[in-house]
Amino acid sequence: MAVRGKEFPNCAFRQTLDVLEGKWKFAIIHSLLLHGTMRFKTLERDVAGITARMLVKELKLLEAHGIVSRRAYATVPPTVEYTLTECGLSLEPIIEAIQAWGEKNRAVISQA
Repeated sequence: MAVRGKEFPNCAFRQTLDVLEGKWKFAIIHSLLLHGTMRFKTLERDVAGITARMLVKELKLLEAHGIVSRRAYATVPPTVEYTLTECGLSLEPIIEAIQAWGEKNRAVISQA
């Protein structure tokens, strides 16, 4: 069985799913949309339930896809900040639409 994005290389929908799929990416993007630039530890506290290791992994993937930018400062201890790129900021109406859908359909969703 082929991987989604590889199976349909010219399908923007499937390519987008490959970038944004998973439990944590939308939560990370949502936090950065709400708070703007965030330090790693602040982001880790804001995304309830995520481990530091998983946050590092997801941030690296989001950075590789141009959704998040990372800025490291030469301080002791090291300070690293994350912010949404222009591409990442363009996800705001999508996040808002998902939230509105969830609010509208909360009763149906909670019955599952």
